[in-house]
Amino acid sequence: MKILKIKANGLKLFSDNLDIDFTTLQRVRNEKNEMLHQISSKIYQNNVLAFIGVNASGKTSTLKLISFVIQMIDNEPINKIKCNDILEGISVDDRVDFEVYFSIKSDKLYKLHTTIKKDYIDNKAIEKYTIENENIWMKHINTIITKKSIFDFSDIEPMLVRKGDEEYLPNDISIVISLNKKNNTKIFFNDLVDWTNINLIRVIGDFPQELITFLDSSIEYLRFNVDDLNDAQIDLKEIKLKFKGKKELILYSPLELEKYLSSGTIKGLNVFMSAISSLQKGGYLIVDELENHFNKEIVATLIRLFMNKKINKKGAVLLFSTHYPELLDEFERNDNIYIIKNDHGINVQNLSKLLKRSDLKKSEVYESGYLEGTVPSYESYMAFEKVLCDLKLKEDV
Repeated sequence: MKILKIKANGLKLFSDNLDIDFTTLQRVRNEKNEMLHQISSKIYQNNVLAFIGVNASGKTSTLKLISFVIQMIDNEPINKIKCNDILEGISVDDRVDFEVYFSIKSDKLYKLHTTIKKDYIDNKAIEKYTIENENIWMKHINTIITKKSIFDFSDIEPMLVRKGDEEYLPNDISIVISLNKKNNTKIFFNDLVDWTNINLIRVIGDFPQELITFLDSSIEYLRFNVDDLNDAQIDLKEIKLKFKGKKELILYSPLELEKYLSSGTIKGLNVFMSAISSLQKGGYLIVDELENHFNKEIVATLIRLFMNKKINKKGAVLLFSTHYPELLDEFERNDNIYIIKNDHGINVQNLSKLLKRSDLKKSEVYESGYLEGTVPSYESYMAFEKVLCDLKLKEDV
């Protein structure tokens, strides 16, 4: 399954209807499609989506929303999805609508419309989200004539309709589960948003020596001695860590690695191992504040892996947020960059709709303030400076 577009409205955190395209909005030229995955003759997927904004602009919330939708269409009950906090703030009278466009096996295109409401269990204070109604439409990709018609389902009758409380289906699981079972569809998905401020080894196993050397050339080897209990559980016996010219260290917990490995090395092992599995399976990897603990070259390397067709053979997608506009210069296109602002609600805009030219240096455009709301306001800075000056005066007195 390939997600092509996500639309949402009714969310209290967001000021406008949210519209995120995984597909290209700008013209595709044959000589510049290195970072794209071709789904059909008219549909190209961006393999990297960047979300950039100042502090507290709503980058994390946007990534959580995408994560919520991916898990919802991957059969997860919406009440068990960790990031369902993006629904917070709605009342029993409110409704949240999601439209998700996706393809299965590259020959059929689907539109899923899901309406979610909030209920209370047995009139008690325990909140529960339920799916009020849903429809699914389908059309064959080879019937798409123009790019504008890709997401037009106006003349098509729904193929699946949720009819009240389905006896066979819990009211917090999407009806897309029937499609997934029929097509044996499963989304491979790595969400590292919750690990933004937790820098511990989350993967236990053998790391490629080339990756270890890339992250820290002073490490001779890092080995985990484990026993497999079953497919989902292992028993860690010991960890062997050796630096060049030093004696081997024997450790018994991943927590101990924090004493010897840099924060960048630990995050690198987590992120790159997740990236490897995503690339192998054509899945989705979400990373919040990608630049944390990394130098620019390591971040750029990760982005280039997903843009490289020789490595990214199955159309895996990297979605990341960042504060640093320099990372935008890795992109030739504008349509895989989203500018996020928070002015009485989170606003997410595709750069291609704000900036028509792709040849300009994106970091300079962003830092110039041309896009508005992309740099801290001058008035805020002056107010802060005045406070500091007043503090200095009080100390002198």
